[in-house]
Amino acid sequence: LESEVTKISQKFNTICHFNVLEHIKEDKEEIINCLNRINKNGYLVILAPAHNELYGNLDREVGHYRRYKKSFFKDLNLSDGKIVKLKYMDCMGYILYYMNKLIYKNETYPSSLKIFIWDKIFTPITILLDFLTAYRFGKNILCVIKKIEHN
Repeated sequence: LESEVTKISQKFNTICHFNVLEHIKEDKEEIINCLNRINKNGYLVILAPAHNELYGNLDREVGHYRRYKKSFFKDLNLSDGKIVKLKYMDCMGYILYYMNKLIYKNETYPSSLKIFIWDKIFTPITILLDFLTAYRFGKNILCVIKKIEHN
């Protein structure tokens, strides 16, 4: 997937990348390009899959280049942005995704039954556990970057 953000000339208060960044080969460049199209004091909100040890058949099939850790975002050289939120989400998802990868090595897409069980049983549990663990662990990562003003 090639970035489309460079084709946009207008500026925005917020740009959201929900499960997009992992599809872009030049991900750091994409973040900089997005920040260039955000108004001062605006936000870039990124939600992406976390932890490369979870990278598997589904990631390959849907065109993911990678998964992310907090260190990727912390190590960005953001001259005009500041990370204001950086946390993992979906701690139960990490455990289930990892177990599924070990047990069903050749599976690409989860079955409808697995999706149903996840949605109805584990999603409510993970919402509570994420809160109780202060969002320190999970299969997804949320990063919010604020466009800062230069003096």
